[in-house]
Amino acid sequence: MTQKAFFSILLLPCIILFFAVTGCSGERSVQSILILASHYNYGTFTGEILKAEGFNEFITDSVGSKKISNSFLAQFDLVILTEQLNDFQKCNMLRKYVRKGGNLITFQPGQSSADLFGIEKVSGNISGHYIAIDTSSAEGKSLTSKKIQNHVIAERYTIKNAKAVAWFCGISDSEYEFPAVVTNSFGKGRTAAFLYSLPRNIAFTRQGNPELAGIEKDSIPGLRAMDLFTDGWVDTSNNVFNQADEQMSLLSHCIERMSKYAKPLPRVWYFPDALNCLVTLTNDGEFKGEKDFEPQFRDVDSMGAKMSLYVLETDKVTKQWAEKWIARGFEISGHPDDTREADGPVWSNMDKELSAKMKEISELYGVPMSTVVNHWFVWCGNNESGDPEFSAQAEIEAKNGLLMDVNYAHYDNNSGQGHFLGPMGSRQGNFTGSGLPMRFAESSGKMVNIYQHLNNVYDQQYNENQDPEGFYSCFKGLMDRSLNKEVYSFISIKSHNDEYYFSRDPLMKMLAYAGRNGIPVWTASKLSEFVRMRDEARFSSISWSDNKMSFKLCSSLKHSSGLTVMIPLLYRDKKLMGIECNGEEVAYAKRSVKGYDYAFLTVQPGADYSFKIAFNY
Repeated sequence: MTQKAFFSILLLPCIILFFAVTGCSGERSVQSILILASHYNYGTFTGEILKAEGFNEFITDSVGSKKISNSFLAQFDLVILTEQLNDFQKCNMLRKYVRKGGNLITFQPGQSSADLFGIEKVSGNISGHYIAIDTSSAEGKSLTSKKIQNHVIAERYTIKNAKAVAWFCGISDSEYEFPAVVTNSFGKGRTAAFLYSLPRNIAFTRQGNPELAGIEKDSIPGLRAMDLFTDGWVDTSNNVFNQADEQMSLLSHCIERMSKYAKPLPRVWYFPDALNCLVTLTNDGEFKGEKDFEPQFRDVDSMGAKMSLYVLETDKVTKQWAEKWIARGFEISGHPDDTREADGPVWSNMDKELSAKMKEISELYGVPMSTVVNHWFVWCGNNESGDPEFSAQAEIEAKNGLLMDVNYAHYDNNSGQGHFLGPMGSRQGNFTGSGLPMRFAESSGKMVNIYQHLNNVYDQQYNENQDPEGFYSCFKGLMDRSLNKEVYSFISIKSHNDEYYFSRDPLMKMLAYAGRNGIPVWTASKLSEFVRMRDEARFSSISWSDNKMSFKLCSSLKHSSGLTVMIPLLYRDKKLMGIECNGEEVAYAKRSVKGYDYAFLTVQPGADYSFKIAFNY
C-alpha cells in the first residue's frame, strides 16, 4: 500500500464527516442524526455501530464542542449522547431540544438528566448481570428472548414515568427489578436511555476482556486473542444468536421508532447484492509451497469460490504462480511469524515482523498486503509503551496500513478451560457475539482503523477431534441461521493446506452448499474492500414533505458487488407506492428485517444517486 493510500484511509472518518454535513455535491444539508461523543469512553464507537446497522446519515461532534447551541441541535431529528454530560448549560439545551419535539438517545444518563428519561437513580451498581429484552415492546419486537451478557458496570435506576424495554437480571431470575433500557416522552419529544455503556459492552463482547490483555490464560501455546475470552467471559449458549448484534438491533429499533416522529430514514444493508450471508475462505500456507497449494486452489476454483493464501515461506511461492491465481481472483498475502516470542510478544518485534513481511510480499509479488493472519495467531497484548492493551496487535496492523485482521479464530482444543469458546458442531456459532465485520477499539475507547473478521469455521479444531462431519455442520449451522433465522453472519472458513487431507471433503460440501444457496465465497481482501465501500457511502438531503420522501446516496468507492439501500415500506400509516432513482422508476423487493418492513433496492457503488419515494395519502 502506498503512503498516499494509507493516509487516505486515515482521513476517511474526516471525509465522511465533511460530506455528511455538505451533501454529495457540496450543498448544505440538514442532517438526521447527531452523535455527541469523545474519542475515549467508546463514544466514537457509537458511529461504528450505526455504520454496521446501516444508518449512514449521521455526523459526530465532540460533547465539549462550542458549536453546541439550541439552534445547532434543532437541525437534527435525533441526538445520541454517548456519555454523561456534566455541563449544566448543555444539559438544559438538550432538555429544551426534547421538550420542543426532538428525539434523544443516551448511554448512562446520570442523575442530572434522569427526569428526561422518566427514571430515578438509586444507590448501588450492577455488574456481571444479564440483559433481558422485552420482546412484547415495539423496540424489542423480533429480537431474542434469551438473556444477553453484560460485561460493563451499570448504575441502578428505578422507573418513574418511563417504560422499560429491557431489564438487568441474573441468569435464573424470572422477576426483574432494575431497568436496562427505557423509553419516555418528555414535552413534545421522546427519549430512550441505555442504562449501561452500550458501545463499551459491544466492544468487550466482540474483542474480549481487556483486563486479560497480555496474559496467557487458555494453556494453549502462544499468546492469542482467544486468551481474552477465558474465565467464563463467553456464555457459549448465546453463540447461536449473536448477542452483541442483538443489542445493536435494539438500538436500531429505538432509532426506527423515533424516526416515525420526524421522517423515515434509509439504511444500507449488511451484505452485498441483498444477500443474507457471505463466506470467505482462507489458507495459512505454513511451510508448504506452490506445488502443494496447486491442487487445493484448483478444487476451490472449480467450485466458483476464491481463497486467501497467507504465505509464510515466500521462497516456495514464485511470482509467476502468485500472479496466475491473483488474476483468477485469489488473494496472496503474508503470514507473519513471531512465534519465537509467542508467549510474550513485544510491540516493537511484532511491528518489525509485520512490516518486513509486508515489504517482502510487495517486492516479490507486486501486491500490497491488506489482510493478515499471524502464524499461531500470535497476539501482542501490550502497547508501544509496554502497558497491557487488548487491541495492541490491531493497532500495530492499522499503523502499517492493513485493512482487516483475521486472527480471532475458534480454536480451543487442549485448553485448561475446556471448550471455553463454545460447543463444536451445528451450534458452535460466534464466540464474539457478532457475525459482522467492524473496526476495533482500544481499551480507552478510541477507534482503531482496521476491521475484525472472525474465523468461525476452523479446520484444525475439528481435525484434532477427527470430526469432518462436525466441521461441515458448524458451517451449515452458521449459514442456515444467517439465511433463515436473521442471525446474520459473514462466515470465514479456514482450510490449511497441510490439513487438506482432512478438510477437502467437508470443504467441498461447504462450497457446494453455499453455491446451492446463491452465496458467494470471497477472499478476505475482497470483503475488506466491500466493508470499506459500504461504510463510506452516505445519505444526505433526507426530506419528508406532502407524503413524499427524498434523499441522496453518495458513494465514491467502487466495488464489483452491489450496495443495497433499505427504505421503510411504512411510515406512520402511509405505505410506500413507488421509487424513482435518478429520475427513473425502479423495481424493488419487499423484505422484513427484525420485525420492520423495508423496500430493498441495489445500486452500483462508486456513484451518486437521487431518490424520490411516493407514499399513499
